[in-house]
Amino acid sequence: MGVVNITPDSFSDGGLYFKSAAALSHIEKLFDEGADILDIGAESSRPGAKALAPEEEWSRLEPVLNEISRRWPSALISVDTYHPQTMLRCLNYSVSIINDIRGGADFDTLQKIASRGLVYLAMHMHRDPQSMQQNALNGEEALASVSAFYKKAQETLETAGFPKEKIWLDPGIGFGKTDRANLLLLKHSVEWARHFSLVVGVSRKSFIGRLLQIEAAQERDGPSKMLELSLLLAGVKAIRTHDVLRLQAMRELLTNPG
Repeated sequence: MGVVNITPDSFSDGGLYFKSAAALSHIEKLFDEGADILDIGAESSRPGAKALAPEEEWSRLEPVLNEISRRWPSALISVDTYHPQTMLRCLNYSVSIINDIRGGADFDTLQKIASRGLVYLAMHMHRDPQSMQQNALNGEEALASVSAFYKKAQETLETAGFPKEKIWLDPGIGFGKTDRANLLLLKHSVEWARHFSLVVGVSRKSFIGRLLQIEAAQERDGPSKMLELSLLLAGVKAIRTHDVLRLQAMRELLTNPG
């Protein structure tokens, strides 16, 4: 899953793709590099980010979605949002996946998404971006919280009408977790991947920077790739990444060793 941030304040790319033309150029590049899915978000979820009104979020998304529908009508598109209004508006566009970064849409909205055959990706977030790193979950409490979240999400989504293959889950690495918690969640993803369609994003995360003393986000791509490759080998369903090209090269080596 290639990440596209239509935001002025993303931690990973500093607003490089905030304007629609820049976002579309980046989307084309990611497809050329081998992205299977484009994950598009218009509201920053970095620690400390302020909430965005649904109308402002949609004003950023709509022109990009319109152009995607025209230029890449068969592309697999994921929209990263937690606003029910945005989720429902996406049903009128060529969107295949709703990536709910707070994993808690109301039941009526879930039923409408399920009835249209979309995938619902529920991510675990502790609190919200403005407060999630205050008293962040540590170690075993993070494992317990994510495990409970997965169980509840699976039950709720099945009741709302989603078949099992349309339910994807994300542990939310870095979203209200300590560095130790992040590592334990990654370790436990080997087991979770046997039971759930797991999606994981570690690309350029700040915990990598702290552990390896790499301050600039874009300089964390190398170690990000090692973690992403390990997750692929563990059977994770999809990887959210900023650097599609090198991950695709590794995947090709795995699938076509000759």
